[in-house]
Amino acid sequence: MKEPQPLIDFADLVSAVPGEGLQKLTRQIGRRRGLSPTWSGRGPDGGRDLFFTEFLSGPLCKEKIRWLVSCKDNAKSGDSVGERDLPSPGIKDKLSQHKANGFLLVTTTTASASAKALLDGLDKSSGGDIHTLVWDSSELTAILLEPSNQDLLKQFLPQSYQRVKGLTSLEGAILAFRDRLPDDVLREIMGLVRPYSEFALKGSIIWPYDNMSAARIDRIVRHVLIKPNRDEAVLATEGIEYDAFMTLVVHLHEHYPEECFGYLSAVVLQHDEPDIRFNAAQFLFDNYEIPPHDNVRFATHLDHDALAELYSSEIISFVEEELFQNTPSYGIWQDLDQLSSATRVDDVFIADLRFNAIEDERIEFSGYMAVGVILVFDHEDMGSHTFSGSFSGFFDAHGMYLEETSLDTDAYYE
Repeated sequence: MKEPQPLIDFADLVSAVPGEGLQKLTRQIGRRRGLSPTWSGRGPDGGRDLFFTEFLSGPLCKEKIRWLVSCKDNAKSGDSVGERDLPSPGIKDKLSQHKANGFLLVTTTTASASAKALLDGLDKSSGGDIHTLVWDSSELTAILLEPSNQDLLKQFLPQSYQRVKGLTSLEGAILAFRDRLPDDVLREIMGLVRPYSEFALKGSIIWPYDNMSAARIDRIVRHVLIKPNRDEAVLATEGIEYDAFMTLVVHLHEHYPEECFGYLSAVVLQHDEPDIRFNAAQFLFDNYEIPPHDNVRFATHLDHDALAELYSSEIISFVEEELFQNTPSYGIWQDLDQLSSATRVDDVFIADLRFNAIEDERIEFSGYMAVGVILVFDHEDMGSHTFSGSFSGFFDAHGMYLEETSLDTDAYYE
């Protein structure tokens, strides 16, 4: 008897370049799971290695895992992945070459018993010194059947998507009975179920770990998509778990990006919890093109820690570059110029950066710095000195500006 076709058949995997479909699908899965996928340079055989980066955090330690991802698409042949299909001369040598400490095998079939035993023997859980993991056809199927990954299924396995869609479309099930319902009733029902049809935005599906957060998700979805009311959506967000909130946001952004933008904007401007405002703002900045005026307006509703997280590195780079490149434009130049015939700035170290938000207008910043200079007399370097000082400035919708700078050079003359 002929075996029934699986719901997801990886032999249907679509790829513009033969053999690259599984690697591209895996990269998209990694991106959605926050694994920061990257490619290596092309090797002698013209191929590129895929890497994931994962950060593990526990109560006592933190660990960074750089995964070398090996993709083996044997769906058409049905062959399992054997030891001979693993990297040569050896997995540990390959990891050492790329400064990686994890090996992830992704296959559209399965790993042979010997290959699985080899990988398990290398894993830290068995006394080895690397991490190993296998995503086989069963794991890939489970991932692709997640409601948030339906678009990946449609993109890479369109024939399988049609089979899955026929089983999971709530709208399709309702429309099958359209002849038995009055038009106005049908429209009302469709409006209520659309967010839960193909994208499964029901709270208990998005966040099955906590009933209270799941209930809040249901209220948020109602006020964002069914009967839009941003004020009520923000109120419904009060008390939600952080991870539940972010999982909902990812779902909304993937399937309803405009509505997600409006909801997150309201959260940034109105929510009482600083951490929720920060994470909403960070998601907006990372995923949307935001006009400068709105960017600053959102930023002025964040607390000091959030502003430091978002802007410290940018401001430090800006202040350092200004003091290096445009020293004569600032107040410290007069004092520095008197130290030697051609004083030049050699190093700038910024410390204790502080922020002050002026609502809807601008972000003021200030801090302390140590400035190293080279003293020059008659074209000869006469040594270096470091002076402490301070600076202040701001950024708004028009740009970033350094306003005040000062250095204590009195010690040089003592």
